[in-house]
Amino acid sequence: MSRFIFAALGSIILAGPAAAQQVPGRDLFEFPLGLLAEPAALSTQMIASIWNPATGQLPVGRRAAFGIAELYSPQEQGVRLGMIGAAYAVRPNVTASVSIASAWVTDLLRTETDPQSLGGEIPYSSTLLSLGVSAMRSGLTLGLAGRYWSSSSDDQHAGTGALDAGAVFDRVAGTPLRIAASTFLLTPQHSNDNASYQLGADLPLFAIDTTAALRAGYAFNFMGPRGREGYSFASGRYRQVDLSAGVARTNAYGTSDLRWRLGCGLHYAGYTVAIGREDGAASLGASYQILFKRVIP
Repeated sequence: MSRFIFAALGSIILAGPAAAQQVPGRDLFEFPLGLLAEPAALSTQMIASIWNPATGQLPVGRRAAFGIAELYSPQEQGVRLGMIGAAYAVRPNVTASVSIASAWVTDLLRTETDPQSLGGEIPYSSTLLSLGVSAMRSGLTLGLAGRYWSSSSDDQHAGTGALDAGAVFDRVAGTPLRIAASTFLLTPQHSNDNASYQLGADLPLFAIDTTAALRAGYAFNFMGPRGREGYSFASGRYRQVDLSAGVARTNAYGTSDLRWRLGCGLHYAGYTVAIGREDGAASLGASYQILFKRVIP
């Protein structure tokens, strides 16, 4: 059994075989690139967020930003992901963004009826180019992203377009409750390339002006036949340091998996450096993320 098939059986999502997909490589974007320990619908750490187009909105008074993020899976999986993104405030309440994310598998060896490799690695990769726009008004931020998604699996190559939308409500009915919703890789022309539908909500537990704050909430990710995930999380900030943590429960094909996620970021003079860790499943090692962001006043 090849290294990647072994990893897929124990991965955080029990994805369908790549051969059954009209565009291969969908399972590679089940990894939480640039999220650290944030929920996908509410994530703001990485600029030009690929998960929810609405969270790519720049804060008022910020002119531009750029960032990079990488994710390293356990050696048994051999999956790598990378992303670079940039955003520009075309108006005080309107942000345009662009990002490109790539994912690939290393050491995927070609075999037949026994473990002996036949020489050469099998290429398995996926690339996602996104162009987005978001607008904010009266506590509501809306976002839209057009995407081109291309993938390769051995000698199979395919590409398709996708269109995703997202929204973030900062205050619901005058309360401090914040909720968000988004789609990810919505490609109606390819019924087998199922989109993800993400929801998230959180509340402030306490805040001390601009010095410290703590929020907690719950998020849900519906991934069609690939599974479902519920995520309980909390995030806190003290001066220039922020911490986030949560526990995710994934249910897919009759199995359940529980994993911890941790994230830590340091902010100084418009720069952010952050790291994240997520427990592995099926006795695999943990995955790690790194992130760098620069916000320009």
